[in-house]
Amino acid sequence: MLTVISTLVIYYLSQSNLITLLIAIEILLLTVTLQIIQTGGYYDDAYGTLYSLVILIIAGAESAIGLSILVAYYRLRGTIRDAI
Repeated sequence: MLTVISTLVIYYLSQSNLITLLIAIEILLLTVTLQIIQTGGYYDDAYGTLYSLVILIIAGAESAIGLSILVAYYRLRGTIRDAI
């Protein structure tokens, strides 16, 4: 249920510009990570926590790359509004 709500939030937020799209993708990744931690805790499995840590590391790298691309796009175009 939480994933469906996150997907609807992503659809709503991604309509304006690229920064909100990047934030929406981060929300979705954090939602999936939270579900993996919850499932791992339910089954008393340490691999769920380890896998969620890997997802958080990848999400951090994705944010850094995405923001650097946005900065380069802003320097080139002067705006990021309606860039999709």
